[in-house]
Amino acid sequence: MLKTNDVNFYLNEKEGKAMIALWASDRPLSAAEIAKAIDEEWASKSIQNIIRTLEAKNAIEVTGVTKKGKTYGRLFRPTVSSEEYALCQFNKFYNKNKDISHILSAFVSVSDDVKPEFAKKIREFTDSLTEEL
Repeated sequence: MLKTNDVNFYLNEKEGKAMIALWASDRPLSAAEIAKAIDEEWASKSIQNIIRTLEAKNAIEVTGVTKKGKTYGRLFRPTVSSEEYALCQFNKFYNKNKDISHILSAFVSVSDDVKPEFAKKIREFTDSLTEEL
């Protein structure tokens, strides 16, 4: 199991979008593929800077090399899953002395932002915890 200290980086908006592209892929991606997945004007211009930053943060790693035409490019994969990253970020800011019912309540409240199946899973999980107590 991953510990909070194992993920000691924060992703800014652009880095987050690159990581989302990598997390969504079932295989390592090249810089060009990451930029294409982001599909924003800035992506192709700054993707190399983003990749360098993510490498420095140990958020991604090189898994191989690919050849496209006459050039070679590195392939990248994330070093942590999106769930591990989210949990570690939550643990960094969560006050362990406080009741978290308001957080769970926010997840399961009726909202356009929360998909019903996600809310149902949260309810089932909390019900299973209650049964264990």
